[in-house]
Amino acid sequence: MAITSFIRIAIIRVFSFFYFSKKSKVIYYHDIDSDKKYTDMSTPVELFKKHINIIRENGYVIVNEITKPLDQIEICFDDAFLGLYDNIELIKELNIPIHLFVVSSYLEKENHINKEQLLLLNNLKLIKISSHTQTHQVLNLAAEYLLKNELENSKNLLESLLNKSVDMICFPEGKFNDAVVELAEGVGYKRQYSSLPGFYFNDFLPSVKRRSLVQFAGVKEFKAILKGGDHALAFWYKFKHYKK
Repeated sequence: MAITSFIRIAIIRVFSFFYFSKKSKVIYYHDIDSDKKYTDMSTPVELFKKHINIIRENGYVIVNEITKPLDQIEICFDDAFLGLYDNIELIKELNIPIHLFVVSSYLEKENHINKEQLLLLNNLKLIKISSHTQTHQVLNLAAEYLLKNELENSKNLLESLLNKSVDMICFPEGKFNDAVVELAEGVGYKRQYSSLPGFYFNDFLPSVKRRSLVQFAGVKEFKAILKGGDHALAFWYKFKHYKK
């Protein structure tokens, strides 16, 4: 384990003793793998199942959408890699609602789900589908016309394909600024998901929700994140991801 990772985990675990709370929060992954791994960001299914057991053993309910300030967890997957589709029977077996953020131009890309598979997932009550932009462009670096294309084109394609409204988005690499938020709101994204740790109702901006990355978290680190231990790193994440 790299020394920086060791220090990060130590901070999260220590801070969790002082910040313990069962407030509702969003956690996110990129993929899960059993037989085949489609990305280095993938989480082994055995670790994923341990996370689910910890969530439920600690009295949380995994929900499609958080509606209460306490005891709810929303689970997101970014990028729409194939591992989630490959392991969809596990998702059904565990009865886990999933919020899937799709990069629209990746739908025919190697290691990602295609349009037919997306439609099959869309037919499942457990799966909610939202935008992760058109090409995964880092939004706070994009020129205004490119930014608008990233936001609009993904929304329009997904709505046409799924035949329903798509009004939520998460930021590629978690990076954004005020202009991104304002334009996303104007395009019709009522809720925007960041990579800034925090509880669900502790909005960073009125339309911007906080999320905690947990894809590589071991058991002790994961328990600490649920308690809010990673909030100790909120300033660092803000410095890294948010530019006015």
